[in-house]
Amino acid sequence: MGKFTQKLLLTLVLAFVVFNFNSLAQNEEDIERVRLKYNSSIRYNDFQVAKNAIYDLMALEPNNISYLDSLAYIYFEFNQYASAALVSRDALKQNPNNQLMLQIGAKSFDQLGALDQALKMYQKLYNISDDGYVLYEVIQKQYALKKYDDAMINTELLLGKRIVDGSQVYAADQEGNEIEVPFKAVIKNLQGLIARGKGDEESAKKYFNSALSLAPDYALPQENLNPSE
Repeated sequence: MGKFTQKLLLTLVLAFVVFNFNSLAQNEEDIERVRLKYNSSIRYNDFQVAKNAIYDLMALEPNNISYLDSLAYIYFEFNQYASAALVSRDALKQNPNNQLMLQIGAKSFDQLGALDQALKMYQKLYNISDDGYVLYEVIQKQYALKKYDDAMINTELLLGKRIVDGSQVYAADQEGNEIEVPFKAVIKNLQGLIARGKGDEESAKKYFNSALSLAPDYALPQENLNPSE
């Protein structure tokens, strides 16, 4: 190879390195500028600008999957459930054990009425977290989908968890006021609904009465005992 050709190749290589370095430097500057825009928009509660900034960051850093978490969260917070569900689903393709995305995806599909999809995500989330409240969501979806046997089995599993003993949750009394009731009472009421769904009215009433024995002012089991009133 002639000296001229060698010099030409060396010049081209150096030019490429300089160009690539400048491109990377410019990209870093762009990323920093957009991040500043995102942080400012969050500080001033302008989530439309924040969402646009995330899309800009995704274009600048296409391999950074963490932006999907922020995007899904913004969509969910502003009740854009279809978008939240789609973004969370894409995020889960990259990280199937992302608990935040499983939660947002499950709640979004639930709001959209896609109960089968919601149930799958809640089941995956429960398998990862072993969270009793997530199991309760699983049971609710199974009941809604008329998977009564699975739902009843899971209520017994839930009642055996330590978190149920002594835990209080919010519910309504007969006047519609918010009150605290034992989590166990809420589960007993749900067991009553499951038994009723299976056609076992006698057991259903026992469950409702059990719920009332734990929380006498709890409206739902009172109403479920007298559904015609």
